[in-house]
Amino acid sequence: ALAWVVLLLFAAARAEPPVDRVALKNKVQEMFFHAYNSYMTHAYPADELMPLSCKGRVRGVDPDRGDIDEALGRFSLTLVDTLDTLALLNVTEFLLSVERVIDVVRFDTNIVVSTFETNIRMLGGLLGAHSVMLDLRARQHDGRLTIAGAPGEFLRSYTRGLLTLAIDLGDRLMRAFNTPTGLPYSRVNLAEGIDDNLRRHDVTCTACAGSMLLEFGALSRYSGDDRYEEAARRAMEALWSRRGVGSDLVGTTINITSGNWMRTDTGVGAGIDSYYEYLLKSYVFLGDQEYLDIFNTHYAAITRYLKKGPFLVDAHMHSPLVLSRRFMDALQTFWPGLQVLKGDLAAAIEIHEMYTHLVSEHGFVPESFTSDFKVNWAASPIRPEFVESTYFLYRATGDPHYLEVGRSIVEAIERHTRVPCGFAALLDVRSRAREDKLDSFVLAETFKYLYLLFEEPAALPIDLDDYIFTTEAHLLPLHLGRVRLDLVPFSNPLPAPLLNAPSHDTECTNTEKTPYIFLRLSGAMQQTCPRYDLDGEPPGNAHMRAGVPAARRAGVKIPTSLTPQELNIYDEGHQAYLNSIGIFVEMQNKGARLIQLEDPSSPRFEQGRLFLAALIEAQQAAAQRQRSAVTVRVASPSTLAHLTAEAGPALFGPNLDELETIFYGAVVRTVPETGCVAAGPDAYRGKIAVARRGGCMFVEKTRHAAASGAIAVIVIDNITQNTDRPGMFTMSGDGSDDVLIPTVFMHQRDGDNLLQALLGQPHSVAIQGTRWN
Repeated sequence: ALAWVVLLLFAAARAEPPVDRVALKNKVQEMFFHAYNSYMTHAYPADELMPLSCKGRVRGVDPDRGDIDEALGRFSLTLVDTLDTLALLNVTEFLLSVERVIDVVRFDTNIVVSTFETNIRMLGGLLGAHSVMLDLRARQHDGRLTIAGAPGEFLRSYTRGLLTLAIDLGDRLMRAFNTPTGLPYSRVNLAEGIDDNLRRHDVTCTACAGSMLLEFGALSRYSGDDRYEEAARRAMEALWSRRGVGSDLVGTTINITSGNWMRTDTGVGAGIDSYYEYLLKSYVFLGDQEYLDIFNTHYAAITRYLKKGPFLVDAHMHSPLVLSRRFMDALQTFWPGLQVLKGDLAAAIEIHEMYTHLVSEHGFVPESFTSDFKVNWAASPIRPEFVESTYFLYRATGDPHYLEVGRSIVEAIERHTRVPCGFAALLDVRSRAREDKLDSFVLAETFKYLYLLFEEPAALPIDLDDYIFTTEAHLLPLHLGRVRLDLVPFSNPLPAPLLNAPSHDTECTNTEKTPYIFLRLSGAMQQTCPRYDLDGEPPGNAHMRAGVPAARRAGVKIPTSLTPQELNIYDEGHQAYLNSIGIFVEMQNKGARLIQLEDPSSPRFEQGRLFLAALIEAQQAAAQRQRSAVTVRVASPSTLAHLTAEAGPALFGPNLDELETIFYGAVVRTVPETGCVAAGPDAYRGKIAVARRGGCMFVEKTRHAAASGAIAVIVIDNITQNTDRPGMFTMSGDGSDDVLIPTVFMHQRDGDNLLQALLGQPHSVAIQGTRWN
């Protein structure tokens, strides 16, 4: 009997149940305090909790774990690292813990620690808590915050106890910077500095040397001593000056004495990650244009050489087209969050979605994985990076999808890692086998970002728009960027093409054609160009923002009001209206990007926010009308009802909802199965090509199939869904309109059932639009 496959359209995909943000916020708070109270009960003042043993991990007493133990310095690491998370969840407990730290923590121990880990966890923890203490004290003083009893008196009398500890620790870490290149030793003895044994270990990682500037910059500005920031700045320049000639990429490890690269593999994950992060955030925090110029140079190189569709690969810095390894690591999942800060939202969404599918398959992000989501290193220490990106994307878009992602993360942590004494890292994400460790970053970062994802910003005791997050999620206040220091300029100039400022109505130096940067996702922007003034008056020393809207031109008619339905993005008058409500228009190929640049304190901010919200709603409604879900049926001529499954449409190619034509053809599986290579001009002539997901973009599969003569494409997922009713998946294109055949997407189980039903059959296919009855 003949078998037929019929692709039909039906009503919109089922809506996911709404996320209960209040319940999830409360759940995350309970989980955090389960971990925190377990640490305080069973481990404090030790550095870490051993959650399976219900005791503290003491370096030199418990079995040595090698380099990983160099984060421990007998200085109550977990407590210090957790302080500013406590401030967000429970101010009173935060104040009690600050008092404990001031009374107990000291750094005169004869112990060798990691320079990098001690900086981001301990120094960052002290400075973040000191910053929050000053903020809370100011709120208490002017009546915005009331704290009763002894904690309130402690806050009222606080001056600089944490800063004193931070200066002491900073002075001890400064000994690591005494090198010919300015790159710090990777390890330092807290009591003795650098001895002969440490001098023999003169190799460090790029992230280790290049992730000091936020903490050291804050320390300099709080203390008035520019030595700290100068040292971190010199290390940053040493890495930049040794970038690959022609590639503008950096390696993974470097010799701090000679300045020679020891490992020339490059990527955005382990060993390099926070170097890039600190370049962009140092610009936002400290206001130095050079950091942004350097970051933009690196970012362009990463986009050119390392971004392969939604994947971020590793290559060789001197041969960037040659891959250096065939897997990716968990640390790179921070990248979409940094892209949000950069303003490259489309790329952030694409890459984050790839990680989301990885997590949907394994429940967690394994330490390393392949492009087809196979596990390479199965451990998961409950890292924060994917949660961090999820949080930033939700703040940027307001898309409830990211709340759903957060909910799945909370459920996985609770179900698979919770134990009586806290939460235990996973040795294997497949078997769920646990390990007797709870890293301090789980409390400092993972639970912090989860809590912030579900909590309303207005309910927090401080305004997060006044802060920037360090790589350890510690909070440093943006007002420190206004403190001026006498710093030595970079001696290594930028490449000549980057020295040419773009032509704007106002002078502005930036490598981007249209300079802007998202800052804390609120619309408050860091200084790049003078803010646009409707009256044409220069703002002087007023708040500055990125982006220069187009100047008014004679004869351009500006409407007094405008709805999203009336908007013509190519109309200069409409652009000027958007400018007037604080929205900047960046024209792109076949489209435009609209960015809200207004300070949230401005009366125009709310008007612009409401316009963008209405525009997004209108676009979503239009998209829903244009691309509905698809039904795939395998049928015989006699029954026409052998198998039915749901499929998702592509946002490129013909809109199946508008098709009245029935397409007939035989089913053929692509070679290779991913369909990422054209099989020849007649290989699929007149047939429906069936390809597996992965290996290349969806639109590329369709182009290859069309070039081989196919009349349509079915893409079958390579990810096993953890739910019986997965939502509709819509395939995005690349903005081109050259695709002439339809494409639909099937989840793995449905696709495999389809192929099974067609076994031994003549594999004929019919595709039709919504008018099929």
